[in-house]
Amino acid sequence: MPSVASLRNPMLHPTVRLIVWGVMAALVQWLPLSGLSLACAAGLAAGVRLAPKRLGLLLKRTRWLIVSLVLLFALATPGRYLLPALGSLGPTAEGVRLGCEHLMRLLFVLAILAVLLQATGVEGLVAGLHGLMRPLSWLGLDRGRVAVRLMLVMHYVEQSPPGRHWREWLQGDMAESGMVGLSLQVSPLRAGDFAVLAGLTLVIAAFIGAVA
Repeated sequence: MPSVASLRNPMLHPTVRLIVWGVMAALVQWLPLSGLSLACAAGLAAGVRLAPKRLGLLLKRTRWLIVSLVLLFALATPGRYLLPALGSLGPTAEGVRLGCEHLMRLLFVLAILAVLLQATGVEGLVAGLHGLMRPLSWLGLDRGRVAVRLMLVMHYVEQSPPGRHWREWLQGDMAESGMVGLSLQVSPLRAGDFAVLAGLTLVIAAFIGAVA
């Protein structure tokens, strides 16, 4: 059965890692094309270097989203047609540019997500979400129970054989694996975590000031 254990890790607290990832994913939406290109290249390089398997899996699972995203912007954005013979059915230069920009944003988010998952793991990720849900506990939410159930779901998703349909989980096949030993890692924030959060606040304030 899942149990609660203390987290002894020299890295940042999982909750702080999730906040950093969320802030990076949000700020990249406002970067100009030059900064976006550099951020995308750096994110992909980090993903390939630190989490190649997870990055490949994420790209494989989102391949149709990626294709749809580019086609949607290329074909639905008004502008100068790149293939005039096709008329309104052809892509536009403005649409291709917007599609590429949004593609780079998506690739950046996926790349840093792969690094986050690789560095944190399922237990650490759920521990981070457990910390983020602290305000909801004031409203009566049992965040420990939610975190444990989420951890079990993520465990079965990762351990299930490729191609397994989601309906099989609803039929109770998860019980075939027997009892699963998982631990919910929890620990308080440390001085380094608060320092990162303070620095992150300054970065956000500076970014907003620069954009404004």
